[in-house]
Amino acid sequence: MGVPEKLLGQSSITPRQLEALVAYVRVASGEIKMREAALLVSQGRTKGKPDRPLTIGSYSRTVRQARTNVRESLVTVVIALWLRVVRIEDVRRLFELVGGGAPELSDEEAERFLRLLDALLQRIVV
Repeated sequence: MGVPEKLLGQSSITPRQLEALVAYVRVASGEIKMREAALLVSQGRTKGKPDRPLTIGSYSRTVRQARTNVRESLVTVVIALWLRVVRIEDVRRLFELVGGGAPELSDEEAERFLRLLDALLQRIVV
């Protein structure tokens, strides 16, 4: 289990939305087609007919919901900065820590990263 999956419970993104976002990044980079992404996200689903692939419309709706959640989270950070509930230096440090996506981490490295992230988040929010 990677870092994003371990952080899901503390976010507003659902597991299905995370799968859709991962597939969306692959579609946006040209690695796979949208139909393949919908098929990847439909694997293991429990609602509907598990043997039928997810429609492109359902996949697109899940991606849209996930992107909305990400946008709302960023707006929340902007409001917190505006109200001085958090400091820009702390948010900058947090974003630099995470960067453009961490490389593959061993379980031990991931746990150490998550502890550091938790400590930083505890300190950031006034």
